[in-house]
Amino acid sequence: MLKSGPAAGIFWMCMATLVSSISGGMVRELAGEIPTMELVFFRNVVALAVLIPIVRRQGLTLPDRSQAGIYVLRVLFAYSAMTMLFFALSKMPIADVYALQYTTPLFTMVLAVLILKQKADRHSWVACMVGFVGTLIVMRPGIIEITLASAAALTMAFLYAGTNTTIKLLSRKDSPEVITLWTNLLMLPLALVPALIFWVTPTLEQWPLIMGIAVISSLGGYCFTRSVSAADARIVQPFQFSRMIFATAIGWIMFSELPDLWTWVGAGVIFCASYYIVYREGLARKATKAQETE
Repeated sequence: MLKSGPAAGIFWMCMATLVSSISGGMVRELAGEIPTMELVFFRNVVALAVLIPIVRRQGLTLPDRSQAGIYVLRVLFAYSAMTMLFFALSKMPIADVYALQYTTPLFTMVLAVLILKQKADRHSWVACMVGFVGTLIVMRPGIIEITLASAAALTMAFLYAGTNTTIKLLSRKDSPEVITLWTNLLMLPLALVPALIFWVTPTLEQWPLIMGIAVISSLGGYCFTRSVSAADARIVQPFQFSRMIFATAIGWIMFSELPDLWTWVGAGVIFCASYYIVYREGLARKATKAQETE
């Protein structure tokens, strides 16, 4: 079994993109039948069912109290991002949603500069602008109608960037296990209230899909974590583009959907710009570590 190294990182990244694409297809299948908030709630419950036994074996610890406000922000970002993702997947082609999700690193860089006071060089800012040009290619405002779903997909990317930023802040004092567990615990009441308001009792035929979405979504997060833990982000990040391939295949098999040429072009531009920013960040981090060891 692959545990670490480039091959392991690539394997787990491809698994993460595959299962997230399958989950997207399941969400699309239930579109209009089960409310988005209810799906988010079930996903949260399953994530907790998986996390609690793992953390109990490692020893359950409380988060640092001084970071309570950041935890609130993290929960709001994570819940809102997941809701936007599920809503977008229910209304527009799966590949189009994931094409816009590639803007997350662009938003993350901007927030890191504004909030974390990190520095970004000229090359990274140019890459960021090129990435947003790619977004315009995908959305084509003035040529095709900008729908609520496409706006939700882009908002989702920004919210996930906010989630990434809060994780960087929280990780200064708390471990990844503590952050993940308490985020999901605090998210539970937030997810429950709107789920109850819009509750639709699933039929026997819908339960397997609902549980599948919840389990596979959680599995996707696990695979992604394994990927970035096994190898450098600069190695595994290019294989995130496999999500477009898997999402296209799922969309075609399940719904006879195929992204047009401009979606592929825009997705490619966004992805290359995002990867360049991640690559530059890795080089900067490596240079900082080298200076500290001298």
